[in-house]
Amino acid sequence: MKKKKMLKRLKQVGENHLRKLRPHPHFRHHQQICFPVQNHLHLMFLIEDLIKVSVMALNGIERGGDRPLKEPERSISEVMKHALDLLPLEEAEFIDKINEILNQQTTKD
Repeated sequence: MKKKKMLKRLKQVGENHLRKLRPHPHFRHHQQICFPVQNHLHLMFLIEDLIKVSVMALNGIERGGDRPLKEPERSISEVMKHALDLLPLEEAEFIDKINEILNQQTTKD
């Protein structure tokens, strides 16, 4: 009975905290990331910013390569914001909760 109760509790905690990775619908043993974007245009701007930042990293912000990039600071800022969105903070909280539940279980045994 204790195991069922613990598994139920772990499942509930997982549902509350596991948000970034989801099982891939077509590939077994693969996960896919869920990433918040407003719409298709927002996604295109994100990809554009990633490319711009990569070009700046390769060429240096000052030079800009063959084509000068408009608003490099904004592109860098946007990429950094999206990188923050990718951090699996809820999943880290899930791991802490699992440890807490397992520690409680060990002290009861």
